[in-house]
Parts: sequence; C-alpha cells; structure tokens
Amino acid sequence: MDILVDNLFIEPTNAPAPQGIPGYLIRSTARANVEDLQDIKEDNTRPTIQTIIDLLYTKSKKLPKNSEELGIVIAIHGYNTGGADSDLTTSPVSNEAIADGIWKNYQKLCKYINSDALISQKSDSLVFLGYRWPSETIKVQNITTSLSTLPFLLKVLLWGSLIVAIASVLLFFWLSSPIFVAPIILGTFGFGIVFSLIILRVIVYFRDSYRAINYGVHDLVELIRQLDKGLMECCLQEDQSEDKAQTYWKEHPIKLSFIGHSLGSQVTTQAVRILSDVFDSNSVGNINDKKAGKRPSSRIGQVFSLGRLILIAPDIPALAITSGRSNFLRSSLRRFEEAYLFSNEGDLALRLASTAANYFSFPAKTRTQGYRLGNVTVRSNSYHSSKLNKVRGQSESKYGIVNWKDRNLCKPLDEINSLLDYLEINVLNKVQNQGLDPANQEYQSTVTTAIKDRESLASLFTYFDCTEYKERTNYANAPNRDRYMMILDKQTSPLTFLEYVQLGWAYFRNNTPDVHGGYFWGKFSQQLICQLAFVGFQEFIEFLLVTSPQDVGIEELRPPQLEDKIAWANNLQVEAVSEKQRIEKRQIALNYLSWIVEKKQIQAVLSPERYYIDVMGEKREEVRSKIMMSKK
Repeated sequence: MDILVDNLFIEPTNAPAPQGIPGYLIRSTARANVEDLQDIKEDNTRPTIQTIIDLLYTKSKKLPKNSEELGIVIAIHGYNTGGADSDLTTSPVSNEAIADGIWKNYQKLCKYINSDALISQKSDSLVFLGYRWPSETIKVQNITTSLSTLPFLLKVLLWGSLIVAIASVLLFFWLSSPIFVAPIILGTFGFGIVFSLIILRVIVYFRDSYRAINYGVHDLVELIRQLDKGLMECCLQEDQSEDKAQTYWKEHPIKLSFIGHSLGSQVTTQAVRILSDVFDSNSVGNINDKKAGKRPSSRIGQVFSLGRLILIAPDIPALAITSGRSNFLRSSLRRFEEAYLFSNEGDLALRLASTAANYFSFPAKTRTQGYRLGNVTVRSNSYHSSKLNKVRGQSESKYGIVNWKDRNLCKPLDEINSLLDYLEINVLNKVQNQGLDPANQEYQSTVTTAIKDRESLASLFTYFDCTEYKERTNYANAPNRDRYMMILDKQTSPLTFLEYVQLGWAYFRNNTPDVHGGYFWGKFSQQLICQLAFVGFQEFIEFLLVTSPQDVGIEELRPPQLEDKIAWANNLQVEAVSEKQRIEKRQIALNYLSWIVEKKQIQAVLSPERYYIDVMGEKREEVRSKIMMSKK
C-alpha cells in the first residue's frame, strides 16, 4: 500500500518523547506531479500499518465489552499546506519527514491532547493519526513551472496576443489611427484569458482539489480498509472463527472520528461516502412510501463506527447542511453520531479564493448558493443584521448559545425550529444577510419549492460562529495580548466592503489575523475542538463543572447565581445522584458553557440532538429519528 507511517513523537535525536496517547503521521506517497519518481526505500525502523493494528487490538483487549471508549481521531489538513520541504512526502527516513511543515503541526496538536487534563485521562483507549495528503504550497517557482508547462496553442495565444497588443498600442500613438483599437482589444483579451489560467495554476487550488479527491480520499479509504482487515485477522490468528471475530468487534467497536480543516473536510466526507455500504438496508428509502425515512448506520466495515465529525472552516458548499436533492454530502454527514462546525465571516481564503475558483464549476444560477460552509454565521433573535448601520439588539448579548438562551431547545422535539433559521451568510451588496433555508430564499426553481425534503440535516450539527472570537494569544508577528482571532480590532460583524479590504491587506501582508486557521491559535477554541473530537459533548460539559474561568483564559468571576449552582452540582455524591439530578447537573454545565462562549464573543447554536441525548439522557435512535423527520 502506498502509505508511509511516522511516529509523531520521534524527535530529531531519534529518542522517543514520553507519550500517553500515541500519535502517528500517515503520509500518502502520491507526488505533486505525475512525472515525479517515487523512490521509496525499505526502512525496518519505521512504524507500519501493522504497528497501529497491534496497538488498537491490544487496547481493545483491556476494555470491557460494549465500551464506546476505544477510538481513533484522524486530523486532515487543508489546501496549500506543508512548507518549503513538502516534497519529502515519500522520504523513507523519519527525520526527513520532520522537515515537512504539516509534521510539525500534527506533532504540536498531539502534544496538546496529551497535556489536556480531560483527554489525557483516556490514554488507554485513544490513538491520534495526522493524515498528510499530497498538497503543495504556493511558491514563486510555480510561475516558472506554469509557463514551461503551458500547452503550445496557449503559448502562441499568450505571446502572440501580447505582441499584437503592444505593437498596436505603439502604432496607435505613432499614427493616431483608430484602426488599431480593435487589435489592442483583441490582443488584451487573448492575453488576459491565458494569464488568468496561469494564475489559477499558480495558486494550486485546482491541483490540490484534484489530488485531494483522487489521491487523498482513496489513500485514506485504503488506510481504513487495511486497519479493518488487519484487526479482523488479529482475532482469526487467535483461533477464533470468522463469526466470533465479527461478534468480538461488535462488542468492542472502534469509534472513528475526524477533524477536517478546509479542503480536508472534503477529503473526510468523500472518504466516508466511499466507505459507506450502499446496500445497507437502513440507508435505502422505500420508493413506494414517500414518508419513509432513511436510517443509515454509523457502522463502517466490520470493526469501525463513525463517532464525531469536526469541520473547521470547511471548503465544501453551504448546501451541505441542507436537505435538498442537490446536497451530495448528506448520505455521509448523517452517519456520524456527533457533528460540529466552526466557521467565521472573515475567512477570506474561502470567501475570495474558493468561492471565486468554484464560480464557473459549481452548478448554481445565483452566487449566494456558491458560498462555502466555512463562511456560515449565526444570528440570534436579539441581533438584526444590517449593512447600513449595523443595528444590534441592546436587550441582551448576541453571544453565547443562542437557541439555549431563547429557550428554543426546551420545546418538544417536534416543535423545535430548524437550525437553518439561525444561520446566514453575509452578502455584501444586500441590506440583509442571506438565510440558508432553501424554502425562504429569493431565487428558487419550481422543483425546489414544490418538493420539500423532510430530513432536518442542519439540526444534527452544532455551530460555533467565531467571527468576533476574542482571546489572549501570540501570533507570529504580534505581541501576546487580547485580540480578535479572525478579524481586526474594532471590526464588527457583519463586515462591510471596506472592512474586508482592510482585513485582506492585513492577512496577505503578514498572515495576522489568521482568518482561515486562527481556530488553532486560541486556547479555548483549541480546547473545544480537541475535547469534542476525543471525548464527545457529554463528557466535555461535565468536565467544565470542575474547570475554572481562569483555566479557559477568562479573568472575570462567574455570576454568583451560576457559581452557587456549579458548587451544588460538584457537591453531589455520585452514587446517590438521581436521574433528575443528573439532568439538572448537565443543564448547569450547559449554562456555564454558554457563559464561557459569551465571554469569548462566540455565537453558538446547539444541536437539539446534543441537548436531548447528552443533557436530557434520551435514547439516540429515538431522538435522531424525530429530528430527521421533523417538519420544521
């Protein structure tokens, strides 16, 4: 299999660092260009896929039956990721892999999870994998390469148009004849077409997209298939029958969770689509019963089940969270037990590069449908977006968990509003932002309005709008201080055209603020992402009760009423706690989370599924069924 494995804890000295949760770098051997040679040498000192298989099987033997703790978390990077040495993806030597920029990022993330007070408690049941698909970095050398690889006819058009345009301009000024205006226009037009194609190649977006879908996805699928096959063989080698091996893994399932950033979200969702069993009876609708709902299983293969999906600035269409026929990702997204989205309005990498690049390929007749999921923002009842004067409700803060503060979550499941009602995308030339509910949008086809899909896919996600997220941090070229992580100081959402210009100038000049990757710079956002991915929502909020505001970077004291409730919850005797008290304890934790999110100036919308399962303690199958068949 064309995949290499490196230990993330091997330092340049070749001495393994102390580790609790093991971490590995999985590298696809696909090259940046198809002509590049793949000279892979044998190295018996490097870990292999079998190393991970043996590790997982050993961990499974130590856990009780039907435990849901054993899990793998796979982090997947985005477009334009790596460094000057990113071509070392096929190097057989671990020390050389260290020179790759993504190796350092994954090692930093792995060290963080091992230092986290909550995640580190799960060291006996977790494994971290950082997946390196063959992305390349935008470099000055790309211009030379783009010119040298230009097809012959395009070269003729490029240089011929340039010569015609320049000669016509000179003759126009020399002879003052209008006859040269037409050659000037045609020459400029021809040169502009080819020059635009060169720029599109230089920014490597389409090349990265091709490698992500055709190399990254399939290598990731093959990795998971090999893990599944190897874990089954571990049981068979112990003289178990195939039936006993299948029974063993049904009793010891391995939860597969993903952290997908930017284009890595596309790799994740496409890989899950391929891995899903298309003949699963629970995912096939009844053509004779229009009301029949589809219930695809979270099981993948014979060993794995899909756990948590964390999408960070996802470079996928905003339609991915709607339930219309045009959503080609819904079959994979709804298979996860938990799903989270981190986004921000100021993400220029998505708003400019991705949206513009997909303008002529995404099948939409309005530009509002072409926006990316990473630019989705949250609105609350107390916040009315207006581009003209930025009117805000003054009665209460617009931050926090907005559908918890307005008590919408407390309604019966069949009466809760769809979370699409809370979501929107900033459109610069419109007074009001664009909502995401297809039934309420201005431009609709007769098919869309006539046929309504009853599945409420959007309500399976929990959303964190980090546009105005504020944290004390130290960016590469700026001092350590309280700052907006995604936008400039004194800017507010919704951003105006001038504010986008100012933000773009700051971002492209020194990458500060990091509008596309700032989620990994903030102390609280990093904690939120990692704890949700590794332990899930319920354990995350329960752990918050023993977490002080100072531990998440908040100097302000908790409100006295909240402080008293948290003290009561922490004083409960575990063995004597009733189900009613457990629910009340989790509701207090949810109040505390909303307070923290509010202080960090984040707007969040909590999935009704998370509330009814992880707070109210109801059964997953029943809650999922009601949400997916909701009429709202």
